[in-house]
Amino acid sequence: MLNRRIQIVSSLISFGDSMGDCELCGAMKISTREVKTGKATVMACMRCSEKFDVQKKPQTSFHSSNKAAPKRRTNNIMNKGDKELRQNFGKFIQKTRKKMNMTHQQLARKMAETVNVIKAAESGKRPTDAVISKFEKILEIELMVESNDEHQSLISSSKGRGLTLGDYLSDIGE
Repeated sequence: MLNRRIQIVSSLISFGDSMGDCELCGAMKISTREVKTGKATVMACMRCSEKFDVQKKPQTSFHSSNKAAPKRRTNNIMNKGDKELRQNFGKFIQKTRKKMNMTHQQLARKMAETVNVIKAAESGKRPTDAVISKFEKILEIELMVESNDEHQSLISSSKGRGLTLGDYLSDIGE
């Protein structure tokens, strides 16, 4: 028991790169370090690092070379435009297909897609942008509509610490 306590204390001492707030659980003024979780880098405490199995961000070394860095393609979500996939797009596709007296197979052939892609879209699974364009062209419909900024997030009004990344990751089962 005493050995375990010494081990915990020593790991706490050696763990932290800095004192701060854990961005995963919301704990304040504790030893944190920069960790990589997916594509994001956050400050996390030791407990969250172990619980969510995140890795310490590796230190990068910079050295000069004559080679130019490869240009990365970036997806800036702020430049996506003001359009979004319409509500109940699956039912809308199905209704339009039936109105045009087309079977799944006929539509799939015209779109150069599989029947499974058509059925998945009609059941509500979001298709790729390329498939959305094909639906719009073949069925002569508009699936991408002007977005309305009426999206609301429901956050608990309790007097607690608020919603943290850790709460969100726990909710989605990570």
